[in-house]
Amino acid sequence: MMNFRTFIGISSLLLVFVACDLLPNRDKEIPEGTIPEGIIPEDKMVIILADMQISEAYLSDIKKTSKRLKDSTLLYYKRIYKKNMITKDQFEKSLLFYKKDLENLEQIYTKVVVRLNELKAKNEEILLELKADSVRRDSIDAIRIQDSLQQIIVADSLALVNDSTNFK
Repeated sequence: MMNFRTFIGISSLLLVFVACDLLPNRDKEIPEGTIPEGIIPEDKMVIILADMQISEAYLSDIKKTSKRLKDSTLLYYKRIYKKNMITKDQFEKSLLFYKKDLENLEQIYTKVVVRLNELKAKNEEILLELKADSVRRDSIDAIRIQDSLQQIIVADSLALVNDSTNFK
């Protein structure tokens, strides 16, 4: 027969196993494609993280140029939260959620890098368009100046011809 200590020990272990199974386990995998309430969706998280990287790069550049820095990273983060209609707590909770699955987090950051490269390419395209517009405007201005000079030359030539015919 089982003595009292053995019975209590086995009962305690059984109780612990049952209690652990009943308690919500934070490490249990969430079915793919489902995100708990209050967690920022991956696509939006990519946008937010990319915005944060851009802000940090901007602030880093300002610090390198020794300009006086009035704004802090936190101020830029607040603007990002406001722009994306989220709270700091929501962002931190979401980041903790995504950190649980390192492969997924790596995929998110890969998407962030892709987004940053796309934004960089778009920015370079806009700069090239502005430069091309500037060259076009300069060319148009040069043509206008040339046309104006030709008109002046023609007018002066006509005036000279008229003057020379009047002297005869």
